[in-house]
Amino acid sequence: MINLVLAELLKFRTTRTFWGLAGSALGLVLLIVILTLAIDDHLNTEQDVRDLLSTAGIYGLMALILGVVAGAGEYRHGTIAWTLLVTPNRLRAVGGGVIACFLGGLAIGVVVASCVTAVALPWLSAKDAVLPPTGDLLKILLGGVLYAALAAALGSAFGQLLRNQVAGVVIVLVLIFVVDPVIAGLLENVGQFTLTGLGIAMSGGDNGDTNVLPLGVAALVWALYTALFTALAVIFTSRRDI
Repeated sequence: MINLVLAELLKFRTTRTFWGLAGSALGLVLLIVILTLAIDDHLNTEQDVRDLLSTAGIYGLMALILGVVAGAGEYRHGTIAWTLLVTPNRLRAVGGGVIACFLGGLAIGVVVASCVTAVALPWLSAKDAVLPPTGDLLKILLGGVLYAALAAALGSAFGQLLRNQVAGVVIVLVLIFVVDPVIAGLLENVGQFTLTGLGIAMSGGDNGDTNVLPLGVAALVWALYTALFTALAVIFTSRRDI
C-alpha cells in the first residue's frame, strides 16, 4: 500500500493539474485575505478575526475539486488499466488514491494556512485588532488544514466512483452552491450535515442561524462520507470492465 500511495503522490508532483489547483487555492485565499485587510477598516473584534481566518477555508473547496479530478483522471487518460495490472486488488487501488489525495490536500492546507498566518496576523496586529486566544487560532487554522485533507480524499473517492472529471466537478459545485443551501433552508438541523455545513464547522466559520457541529464531530461525519464513497467506488470498480 505504501508503494501505491507513493506512486500516486509521484503523479501529483509530475502533473500540472495538481500544481495549478494548489497555486489557484493559495492565490485565491491570499487575494481574499489581502483585499479584506486592505479595504475593511472595521476588523477590530475577535469575531471579525475569526470570520476572516475561517473565510480562508475556501481552499477546502479547491482541494475537493482536486480530488475529483485526480480520482476520475485515471479513467479519462486510460492509466487505470496499468494501475490495476500492478495492483489487481480494487480496495488497495481505490484506497491508495484516496490516501494520496488526503496527503495532497493536507500539504495544500499546511502551505495555505502558513501563508495566511504569515500575512494576516502581523497585519491584524498593526491594525490593533483583538486577536482570539492562541488555542482558538490554532483550532481555526488546523481545522482548515484538516478540511482540505478530508475534502481531497472525499473528492478522490467520488471521482473514482463517477469516472468522469467534468461531471464530477459539476455535481460537486451544484451540491455545494445549490443543493446544500436548499436543504439548509428547508430542513432544520440538517444543514449541519451537508458538505457546506461540515466545511464551515471544520474551518471555524459562522453558518448564520444554522447550527454547526463541533470540529471533531464534523470531521468524523465527513470521514464517514468518504468511507461510504470509497466502498461504493470499490464495489463498482470491481464490477466494471476496464
